[in-house]
Amino acid sequence: MLKHKFVTAVAVLATLAIGIQTSFAFDHNRKKSASFKVRVENISDKDGLAAQDGSKYPFALPPGIFVVSTAKTELFTDGQKASGALESQAEDGNPELFAKMFPVVAGSLTSGVFNKPVGSDMASPILPGGAFEFTFNASDGMKLNMAMMYGQSNDLFYAPAKAIKLFARGKADSGDITEKFLLWDAGTGENQAPGLGADQGPRQKGPNTGADENGVVRLVKDGFIYPDTKTVLRVTITAN
Repeated sequence: MLKHKFVTAVAVLATLAIGIQTSFAFDHNRKKSASFKVRVENISDKDGLAAQDGSKYPFALPPGIFVVSTAKTELFTDGQKASGALESQAEDGNPELFAKMFPVVAGSLTSGVFNKPVGSDMASPILPGGAFEFTFNASDGMKLNMAMMYGQSNDLFYAPAKAIKLFARGKADSGDITEKFLLWDAGTGENQAPGLGADQGPRQKGPNTGADENGVVRLVKDGFIYPDTKTVLRVTITAN
């Protein structure tokens, strides 16, 4: 009887041990995940930026697009023609075509637009002192991509050269990621002096107006002067 109880107890303990090991193995193999908040701030001088003619114009950041995925979800390719979605984003600050390109797939892809300044229920650009914020959940292996227009330009936009790793050092990243954002020329509309061009908002007659450039996407290099990114824009990410 005692022997039988002893054998039964050993069997139960063995079963529990196997269960615990299986549980540990399962937890070990699960991908790390976290919730993230991204904040995009317009930190430009409230008195405006100097235009080519000496006048001042306000720096503005229209609504933008973000995509989070494990798959390759580049928004453009350096040296190649811009898509219609990028043209709409870079010329008019309209991310809706991009949003349609990246429908949300639970667990593998999250996308969305950021278009309402913090503290506002209305979609609009952010002016000096304003900010956009958006949140998402992601697991290890996922990357963040974003694009947003340089307000008073013909077809310029800020974006990273490639999607940003969210778990680059084995844990969810937090901090200032502004340095990853470069100023690009979509190559879709002929550039005019920033803050002065007749085909730039708010002076253009309507969306998708102005002379076509028929170029390719590249870092901006048109002879005009643009501010250092870190003096007008700040992008931070916080993991929880």
